[in-house]
Amino acid sequence: MGNEGKHQNLFDSHFAGEGPHHINDELDLLKPEEKKLHEASFLDPVPAHQYDKAHGYSYNDLVHQEINIDEHKRGQITWLGHASFLIQQMNHDAFVTDPVFDEFDGMAGWLGQQVSSSWVRLGEAPIKAEQLPFVSGVLISHDHFDHLNNNTLNNFSQNTQLYLPLDSGSDVDYTVGPVTEMDWYTQSQHNNTKVHFLPANHTSARGIFDSKQSLWGGWMIDDGKYKVYFAGDTGYSDVFKDIRKKVGAMDVCLMPVVAYHARMRAVHMSPEDAIQAANDLGCKVFVPWGYGTWTLGCEHVHEPLRRLDLAIRQAQPSFVVKALKMGESLNYHQLLSSAQRLQLSSKVNETD
Repeated sequence: MGNEGKHQNLFDSHFAGEGPHHINDELDLLKPEEKKLHEASFLDPVPAHQYDKAHGYSYNDLVHQEINIDEHKRGQITWLGHASFLIQQMNHDAFVTDPVFDEFDGMAGWLGQQVSSSWVRLGEAPIKAEQLPFVSGVLISHDHFDHLNNNTLNNFSQNTQLYLPLDSGSDVDYTVGPVTEMDWYTQSQHNNTKVHFLPANHTSARGIFDSKQSLWGGWMIDDGKYKVYFAGDTGYSDVFKDIRKKVGAMDVCLMPVVAYHARMRAVHMSPEDAIQAANDLGCKVFVPWGYGTWTLGCEHVHEPLRRLDLAIRQAQPSFVVKALKMGESLNYHQLLSSAQRLQLSSKVNETD
């Protein structure tokens, strides 16, 4: 693989070049009061419509007002901001995905914040690792700074198991528990949960010279009743059809919907792409993420959810879509149980 790096995507992206690739790419979804011309800064991604990416956005409006972390909850997810979710399974196992509750760490993170406002958090994380002592496993999708943060990781409880993509061990300075690196389509047993590491269409790099030297991907955790899938950063490709073929349909899908303009779309999904990926995966519940914590993409903070709402009306998917605020919870067990009862009731009525 030479200069291309140690790892490569399994399936080519459906998108290449500048685009646009969808009619919705041309839409301006901002309100007049949200439009302020962008002031260029070094290394800052150029906004898709030349407007400041956070003007008119209030971080606190996206934070849930009644955050209640209860370690006894079962079959529930809580969005912790960006790519971080607390997943509390039916079997009492609890995991967190990609926890970054601080500013980007290390010298590279600090330098990035000096040259680009996109690297600076828009607000303080509503939940800290110290508030999650019952979590026994942390899942990292890849080593980019908005997904892997050593300061956050080392604030979890002692003996918390850290799951990493293959060859990512050198990216962490983890002192509180055991570390397991996993390849695509491999499986580990975590207490009563099957942990699967699955492929994604993305890349990795912690510095300037280590592109694609560690693996990237998504996670699926299976407690025997529900399969919860966390995509990690990914572009759309046939990888999702391959995942379903190999491990089956998903019950809950946690899907990224940001940083999708122009060339970024090869490794990130637009809302339309995420809906298609969820269809490929056979998802029953779709929860979007990625917006509101940083402005790392080219879009305004308000665009992803508005575009997702439009895409849902266009596509009319069969799954349930639930957008959460930071710190807000969704009990997928209750939701899916209710949906199943309604479906069964409908079938009974049809028979009658």
